[in-house]
Amino acid sequence: MTDVTDPDSHEPLPPPAEPTAPAAAEPIAPPPPAAGPPQPALAWPPDNFARRRVPRPLLGVSLWCFGALFWSYLVAGEIVVWSAVPEALGVLAVMGAFGLAWYRGTSQMPRLPHWRWLLPGIIGFCLWLITLLMSSAIFSTGGRSSAEMTALLLWSFAASVYTLGRHLTALNPAPLSQRARAARLAFWLIAGLSTLFAGVNIISYA
Repeated sequence: MTDVTDPDSHEPLPPPAEPTAPAAAEPIAPPPPAAGPPQPALAWPPDNFARRRVPRPLLGVSLWCFGALFWSYLVAGEIVVWSAVPEALGVLAVMGAFGLAWYRGTSQMPRLPHWRWLLPGIIGFCLWLITLLMSSAIFSTGGRSSAEMTALLLWSFAASVYTLGRHLTALNPAPLSQRARAARLAFWLIAGLSTLFAGVNIISYA
């Protein structure tokens, strides 16, 4: 029987375990962002482009009237000179194009005195008269080939001014009846065919 009081009879105790560093916690990935509402498709032209289009009715309608008058004068003059179309019909077509541009450009202008409605047409007519006198003084000499090239150059200038005037006017789209839509389609068809006929004649003799 072993004596419990004998110190040599006990087995040595195991050394205490060394403290270990706690294991680093694994990083937790953030949750995926919640899906937001579907984004609308990008429209063209963008909204900021449309907001930058500031309407300038007086300048726009004036250039619109000038471009329509100058363009119709060049087209009708080319057709009358080199075809059997009577001159009275050409003058009527020119005045009709000028009047339609004047009326269409001022149709959405705010309520103003009557002289403000007349001003764009007067400015457009004066610009046409000045441009006609200057072009006649500058391009008066030369043969038929140079005259046709001059007409083509002035024609391009008139079309550019017409487009710029419509852009600056910035008319709001208005609903049209079926009859008005058919009349507008017929007008643009006649204008396009007349322009094509005059352009072919200019290019053939340029």
